[in-house]
This record gives sequence, C-alpha cells and structure tokens, in this order.
Amino acid sequence: MVERRADSAPEIYARYDPRTRFGPFGTALGLSVGEGGATWLGAGVTWDWTFGRTPYYGELHVMPGYYVDAGGFDLGGPVQFRSGLELGYESWNGWRYAVSYDHRSNAGIYDDNPGIETVQFRVSVPLQ
Repeated sequence: MVERRADSAPEIYARYDPRTRFGPFGTALGLSVGEGGATWLGAGVTWDWTFGRTPYYGELHVMPGYYVDAGGFDLGGPVQFRSGLELGYESWNGWRYAVSYDHRSNAGIYDDNPGIETVQFRVSVPLQ
C-alpha cells in the first residue's frame, strides 16, 4: 500500500491544442500552476473520439513535461508525464465542457515516484 503524502490543493491548468495532427493523433501544449507556485510545462499527443453522431466525446492524452515543485509537493524529479481521460460535450459553436482526470508521475525514472492526480472541470474555447 502506498501512503498518500499530498493534500488537496487548487491548480490552474491551461492547454492549447494546435490543429496539427499525425494520423489519428492531435497535439497539445500544457501549463499548470498549483498552490505555492508548483509549475508543470509539457507537450504531447491526444486521441479523441465521438459517441456516434452525438455531441459527446472522449479524449485520451499523454504529455511529457518539466516540473518545478517550488517548495510544494516533490514528485521525485523534474521530468514528469501527464496522462489522462476527458469526457465531455461539444456545443454547436465548438465550445467543449468536460470532466477530466489526469495523473502526473515520473514513470519510475527516479527513485521516488509519488505521483499526483487531478480532477478538473474543463471549458475549452476554440481560437479562430
């Protein structure tokens, strides 16, 4: 059993998904800042699908990145991977509303790998 060492804390997360695609995979750039200034910056790929002909969708993402704990929660080292699942609704004007869960950890590349989870309500606005 793993002892949880992180307390619940707020985080602001911004993500930009350029229109660049590699076959079925999209691209994403992300930046998050947590309580106390802990910062993560990363880039990676997404894979999304719709549920039939409905406005509902799902998306998986994986994004390696750089993490600075700034005296906050120590994730074991600066290289951290963010991966997750988003389930949402896309309106007629392209706005997306979703619930998202993601996990950040160093995938065992450092001796200490406590990981951290984030549950979010996301609003995505198309930039056109």
